[in-house]
Amino acid sequence: MKFSVSIVIPNYNGQQLLVDTIQSAHAALVSSGISDFEIIVSDDASTDDSVNVITRDFPDVMLVKSDVNTGFAGNMNRGIKQASKDLVCFLNSDVHLTSGYFASQLSMFENKETFGVMGAIFDQETNEAQDGAKNPTIRFLRIESNKNTFSSTERLPTMFLSGANALVRRAYLLQLGGFCELYNPYYSEDVDLGLQAWRRGWKLYFQPLAICHHAQSSTIKKLPSQRVRMIAKRNKHFLHFLHLPPVLNWMYLISVLFNSLGQLLIGNTLHVNAVIAVFKNVKKLQKERKQRRKKANGRTMLSIFQVKQVILDMTQIKS
Repeated sequence: MKFSVSIVIPNYNGQQLLVDTIQSAHAALVSSGISDFEIIVSDDASTDDSVNVITRDFPDVMLVKSDVNTGFAGNMNRGIKQASKDLVCFLNSDVHLTSGYFASQLSMFENKETFGVMGAIFDQETNEAQDGAKNPTIRFLRIESNKNTFSSTERLPTMFLSGANALVRRAYLLQLGGFCELYNPYYSEDVDLGLQAWRRGWKLYFQPLAICHHAQSSTIKKLPSQRVRMIAKRNKHFLHFLHLPPVLNWMYLISVLFNSLGQLLIGNTLHVNAVIAVFKNVKKLQKERKQRRKKANGRTMLSIFQVKQVILDMTQIKS
């Protein structure tokens, strides 16, 4: 079975990175035997020369422009909305795909349960592995998702797909509504999307034979670290609110509130600012949870604890 592919590249002031990224993406598509494809650059109100570079040097690339900077989820969703192919590839503007990148992934979508696949990400300078399959660690009130499991040959189930590099089935992605924009400007939106897919009964994989290289967080490194840390913590709280059972998520919020007050006593305001941001958005979070149940069309969604067990069982089968 042949699949068509849309590559969506989010961009914000990435002029110096775009040329190599687009060229590597095009080469990866062709060398993987994909003839039906499109490349979309979704620009998040860049102030550099990105738009002119795309318009001038890549007339076959679809350019989606925004007058307002929204962040990763909003920018990706604008690109996803324009995508028309069977599969959608999320590709950061600082990621370079290798020759034949998609060849080992396409057959995995012949299984209708497959939501998406991510490749192996290596640091482009050191060639050290950056991201592998993510094993879920869920202990009562805490969801952790940053433990990597690596394999050089065997595909593995993964809790989520990196937003920097993932190939997903467009029909399922549209059913979920794309990325949740409550996470704007960045962080945890890819974890949330992965958990949503698993809870619907779909499956996510890490395919180590698909290799790409990444210059990590080129844009975020330029931003104030205190703000970045606060947003990361706020979004982690959002993730818990959206995926813990209702009783447990309120218990979680109470626990992090007490922790933030303790941090405040020693002069650390970051934690309390993150918790305040959560309470300011409680109505939006409650509305989002309600909409997700509605999108499920009455089908029972797995709990995160059931998701954890499914992933662990699949991992044991592979080993």
